[in-house]
Amino acid sequence: MALVHVSCDEVDSDALKWAQDVGFTWPTVLFPDLERAGLTKYDAWPGEVRLVDGEGSVLTKDEGEAFATISQKN
Repeated sequence: MALVHVSCDEVDSDALKWAQDVGFTWPTVLFPDLERAGLTKYDAWPGEVRLVDGEGSVLTKDEGEAFATISQKN
């Protein structure tokens, strides 16, 4: 299981600076690259959460439930 962040930024350096400022350590996809990364199939936009299993099925769209599940797995 992995967390991937979709940034609202369109410039790599802006996304990197923001992620460093807030302490994000997980992979980030720029919004313009959303489709190329295959993430549009989850119907999620920046700021929304989708917890997806290894087969690509959405387990939850609820942020609290997603983070609780991730915490139990680690």
